Amino acid sequence: MLGSGEAAIPIRRKLPQAVVARPRPVSDAAKGGVEWIRALYILRKHWRLSALFALVLMITVMAVVFSLQPVYEPVARIEVDPSGEVFSLENRASGSDAEYLETQAQNLKSDRLAIDVIRRLHLDENSSVVPSGRTASKPEQSVDQLSPAEYGALRAFRSSLTVKRDTSSRLIAVSFASTDPKMAALVTNTVVNAFIDDTYRDQHDSIVRSTEWLSRQLDDIRSRMVESNKVLADFQKSIGVADLDSSKSTFSEQMVELNRQLTQAQADRIQLEALLKSVQSGSPDVLPEIRNNPVVQQLSTKLAELRAELSQAKVVYGTSHPNVKKLQSQVDELQSQLEAQKAAVLGSIRTSYSAARAREHLMDSQVKDATSSLSQMGRYNALKSEATANSALYNTLYAKVKEAGISAASQSSNLRVVDEAHVLDSPTRPNRVLAILVGFFVALIGGVGVAFLREQFDTRIFTPEDMRTLIGSSNVSIVPQFLASNGNGKALPAPTDGGQLVHASENGKLPAGVEFLLERPHSPEAEALRSLYTSLMLSRSEGAPQALLVVSSFPGEGKTTVAVNLAIAMAQHGSTCLVDADLRRGRVASALGIKSSVGLTEVLEDSASLESVLVQVPGVPKLTVLPAHAGSVRAGQLVCSDLMPKVLEALRRQFQFIVIDCSPVLLFADGRVLSSMADGLVFVGRSGITTREVLQQSVELLNGVNAAPIIEFVLNATDTNSDQYRYYQYGYEYYESVAK
Repeated sequence: MLGSGEAAIPIRRKLPQAVVARPRPVSDAAKGGVEWIRALYILRKHWRLSALFALVLMITVMAVVFSLQPVYEPVARIEVDPSGEVFSLENRASGSDAEYLETQAQNLKSDRLAIDVIRRLHLDENSSVVPSGRTASKPEQSVDQLSPAEYGALRAFRSSLTVKRDTSSRLIAVSFASTDPKMAALVTNTVVNAFIDDTYRDQHDSIVRSTEWLSRQLDDIRSRMVESNKVLADFQKSIGVADLDSSKSTFSEQMVELNRQLTQAQADRIQLEALLKSVQSGSPDVLPEIRNNPVVQQLSTKLAELRAELSQAKVVYGTSHPNVKKLQSQVDELQSQLEAQKAAVLGSIRTSYSAARAREHLMDSQVKDATSSLSQMGRYNALKSEATANSALYNTLYAKVKEAGISAASQSSNLRVVDEAHVLDSPTRPNRVLAILVGFFVALIGGVGVAFLREQFDTRIFTPEDMRTLIGSSNVSIVPQFLASNGNGKALPAPTDGGQLVHASENGKLPAGVEFLLERPHSPEAEALRSLYTSLMLSRSEGAPQALLVVSSFPGEGKTTVAVNLAIAMAQHGSTCLVDADLRRGRVASALGIKSSVGLTEVLEDSASLESVLVQVPGVPKLTVLPAHAGSVRAGQLVCSDLMPKVLEALRRQFQFIVIDCSPVLLFADGRVLSSMADGLVFVGRSGITTREVLQQSVELLNGVNAAPIIEFVLNATDTNSDQYRYYQYGYEYYESVAK
């Protein structure tokens, strides 16, 4: 027996710490390729669901399309000219054409027009418009009250009538949908014609009402116009003012002339006053009137000539000579004449100044006298404005009355039918070909969407691709879902209990066929186990791992089956010990048909020796089993004790390979403790049972306890009917044919 007091011996060698190998970085192009492959895989995985959805949708679309009655919807077009409105008291704004057209389009949808058309065509009695059972005859109704049949026809009419306005033109399209092509065309044309008739009638009635109102207003305005003109004429006579034209009168002309003369007199007086002031301050010669006077200029010229002769004579003859004296007397005479002429000019200026002042005073007094009459002119202007306004209003209303009379007498309208509705030879809807094509594309897209939606919500792992995508490692092996050993050709189902995975056991035993490597050595599952063995042996360059721990997340995922058959495969190449470390529900001994009353539990309790509990498996010479003797209440404590590493170390010295089966890692701590004592882990999941969340949680849990690296992931119970597993079936059929 192993001594319980001995120190625990570290068994595990220095191995890589990473539980799962991380994927290498890939380029964007490679990622795109992977995404496409992943998408194709999802479609292939859920193709039945996608096909079922698409088929159901197509059948539904076709059933709906062929169950619909053909509907005919002819179109009539009318042109609306906002500027061609016949009569209006007020001119519409230039930018309101769009509003006017939209108003007319809405009027086409009015209940008034609909009721008019219904009563014209008796649509309340037409079964193609009103549902059956609603057309029974009713008591006579008043004009404003609708019968139940008319109410039904009105509701059907609203849903069938379509009015569309072309925003780029003045056209309005009207259409009516009906299963009867003739009725559809008839109703459409009736709607258009009734709308034009109602519009013309409304315009005519409006013109008549406007004419009556204008006539009454015209009589009142005419009397006021006559009275105001009479008062204006009497006032003109009293003040003596006559109008020259619409903007001038005698008084206004007189005021303009007085103001002009006053201004001119003031200007003359100021100018002459300035000239006189310049004479007082200097010589009169500065005056332009004196300088420019021809007499003064002539006398000045002669005086200058005589003075020149006098100067020469004085030089020649002296001052006493008779010629000199004669010349002197002539100079004096001219000088006196020149002064007299200047005095005359200056006197004329003074006379003109006095006259200008007198004229200024006269004009000023006349203007003041005329200004006193302005109050009378104000009243005159007010009377004239009132008379002018009354006359203008009268003329305007008179023109409107004439226009209204012409419009009422004419039959013109601003509405014109451009296209009438014709009886259609083919239905407008449904377009069965288009509907089926659209339904086909929708079904196709919907089927793809259903597949991706199903993939999004279904977190179960079905294929190795699912597991590789999740863990980022290519070390994934598969074990196909094997057939029952009774030869009925049916796959063994996954054991479940209320939706929870449990051990498929009966009386404490695993189901038949667990040791398939012995029972069916040439079966697909046996070939898969041999491939798993090869992958494990070649997993490390420094040599094959000696101690392998087979783990799973929950019970029932095939962990014990894989451990048993993996040990059998290893025993064919070297001495192998299969350790059942599941002290709670160990099944290795029962799976191999071994009966033992003692096992690992007694070894860890130090009540039995290791050699005494080891059992040789019959038929497999190099395979030894260390059973669990399950059922101990101290299973967790025993596996976590110091004796467990010693047991494994003793087995390492005795056997070439060790395969350990343990409790599920998510439920119990036993597997996590053993994961740090092994050289490598084999993680087993079951196809269609293990979920992505469970697998990720298990891997993260093993990473957290410094477990040995996961050398291989095994996807158990995969579907061998898929294309990627055909080679297993091929090999199985080959060996079966050879055996026969």
